Amino acid sequence: MSDSGAGTGMAEIAEREAQGEIAALYDDIRRRLGVGMVNLIYRHMAARPGVLPWAWGVLRPQFVNGAVASEAEALGAGIDAGDIEATPREAWFAAGLNDHSLRTARGIIDAYNRGNLANLVAIGALAAFLEDGGAARPARAPDVHTDTDTDTDAGAAAEAGPRRLPPILGLGELDESTAALIRLLSAPLAPKDAPMTPSLFLHLAPWPAFLAVATASALAPGRVTAAAADGKALHGRAKGAAARLASSMAPAAGIAAPEKSELEALATTARRFAEGPIAGMAVLGRRLRAALPEIPPHRP
Repeated sequence: MSDSGAGTGMAEIAEREAQGEIAALYDDIRRRLGVGMVNLIYRHMAARPGVLPWAWGVLRPQFVNGAVASEAEALGAGIDAGDIEATPREAWFAAGLNDHSLRTARGIIDAYNRGNLANLVAIGALAAFLEDGGAARPARAPDVHTDTDTDTDAGAAAEAGPRRLPPILGLGELDESTAALIRLLSAPLAPKDAPMTPSLFLHLAPWPAFLAVATASALAPGRVTAAAADGKALHGRAKGAAARLASSMAPAAGIAAPEKSELEALATTARRFAEGPIAGMAVLGRRLRAALPEIPPHRP
């Protein structure tokens, strides 16, 4: 069933609503990216006729062969964490949080940081591929549902799958004050004529106090705006990586291409996501992580 987009501002199929082929694709995406959630760009593709199976068929080999991970690692090394200092543990505790909630938030942020860097490269490559007429290239053998690529240690680890994150909430499920805060944080990151909500904020919404404290540091409005601007510079550096991946991409045989209008819309969305919210959140996520204090290891 297609979500109305009330959670993010865009049409999507939420992970908890995915069934059949879409659920299987979501599971494969989580494994290949090594994160416990499916990022918004893929959930949005799933809401468009035939788009996600085709697009993932194009992208998947670049995750399997390690090209995305290699490019993302190099790109991530150049992200400036800014002047963010860790907010003392005592401040988080005074707001009602504890070590367990801080560990959970840290795990969510780390997952999004990995996913955003990988998708900055991959979705940028998909945009370049489409804009270069890649949909008309000769098809390659399909591999979307094969598991013959798990011989390496990295492949075996991906096949085991990452730990799933808690379910993401929609804006309509939040109290109005938390929803209003998330709208405030989201505004500088969304394309001007396409309101959307970064999923990271919604994943952190069960801890409004976390968002409230973070708004005094890494998520201060001026710093969110600065991260969005720095994200555009990061996207500029990512273009070379995207072009390298795009040059070796091809449609997967046996997967029907979407209608021409859907491919055109996908090219526009992929480009705008890569240069806007994905790049901005890749920067902001690093800075939000820097605001977290040292947390003692969990002892059973």
